[in-house]
Amino acid sequence: MKRMYALLSAIMMAAAIALPSRAETTGFTAPPAQDTLIVKMKNNAKVLVVVKDLTQLKELKSQSIDSLITVLEKHASKIEQAGKQAGDKPMVVTIDRSRTDNANDVRITVTQNGKEEVIKEGNKKIRILSDISIDVENDDEADKTSVKVNVGQSDTTKTDDDDDDKKKRNPRVEHDMQLDLGVSNWANKSMPAGSEIQDVELKPLGSRYVSLNSKWHYRLGGEASPLRLITGFTLDFHNYMFEDNLMLVNQGNRAAFVKADPLSLDKSKLATTTFNIPLEFGLHFKNDKGKTNFKIGAGGFAGYRLGSHTKIKYSLDGDTKKDKEKDDFNLEDVQYGLTGFIGIRSLEMFVKYNLNELFEENQGPKANAIAVGFRVMKF
Repeated sequence: MKRMYALLSAIMMAAAIALPSRAETTGFTAPPAQDTLIVKMKNNAKVLVVVKDLTQLKELKSQSIDSLITVLEKHASKIEQAGKQAGDKPMVVTIDRSRTDNANDVRITVTQNGKEEVIKEGNKKIRILSDISIDVENDDEADKTSVKVNVGQSDTTKTDDDDDDKKKRNPRVEHDMQLDLGVSNWANKSMPAGSEIQDVELKPLGSRYVSLNSKWHYRLGGEASPLRLITGFTLDFHNYMFEDNLMLVNQGNRAAFVKADPLSLDKSKLATTTFNIPLEFGLHFKNDKGKTNFKIGAGGFAGYRLGSHTKIKYSLDGDTKKDKEKDDFNLEDVQYGLTGFIGIRSLEMFVKYNLNELFEENQGPKANAIAVGFRVMKF
């Protein structure tokens, strides 16, 4: 601003020297239509000022010249391009803001050989009612159009940037890591004919399920579509804890349950580890900030059993004993089934059901594994 005031002072001094006849008013001499002042700057640049009289020159002090320079800089590339096309021929750049006090509401034209080209058109305002109006601004340099609706003191603005925000809120692909915690159980249980044990009960809270998930969510459809295709991989850990002092053992070529008598078992379980690949379809409904308000989906999975073992814990002669045996126990290696989920904001529930039986046919009990729980962590 100090440089600008110095510039204006220099202009006014030049005017006082070059236009002495304008300082006084006479009734006999008609003033010319306009006068031109040329101010040379230190960098050999020249500022051309055209005024009608000294009063108009003094009024320049109230004008925001900084804002006009900013507008010129904003459209410098197009002005420079016009200058290259002009070659050695003279060219005039005109900034017109005479119709408004808004520094951004200007009209920039380039004139050469009598031909005029508009580089920037001022903002357009459409008045609907006394307290409702619409502002339209074209920014050719940024290739952007802004539409603002003004209602009283509030307004809503929609620009091309909103499309970028929408893409960020609803991207084409999202990835997250998940931790599932729940309980495991057996459905459709039945024991082979002639088995000593005809019913096996699992401890509801002791039979735990843990899953580590890495999933990609692919948006299907447009930017506002809630439809998702979900896939990735999961590492599942089932712990089946048995009641009634039962333990799982190998009897020849089949798995069977037997009583642990005379031992009194504190813990008896079968643990399995499987690697699965899910394929699900879901609906994710998000708010304006990109946070999911509600989701629901279903699908299936297929995988392979990586390992299995049994573990019993008991007391003998005052000492705590733990016996662990690794074996396949005639369990099916290939796993496949159905999945489903439903969630509200950060709370999400899941269910996972194995369509194939847990043990090989006629090699152990008949049962389908099922897990239900909560998706407690996403990162």
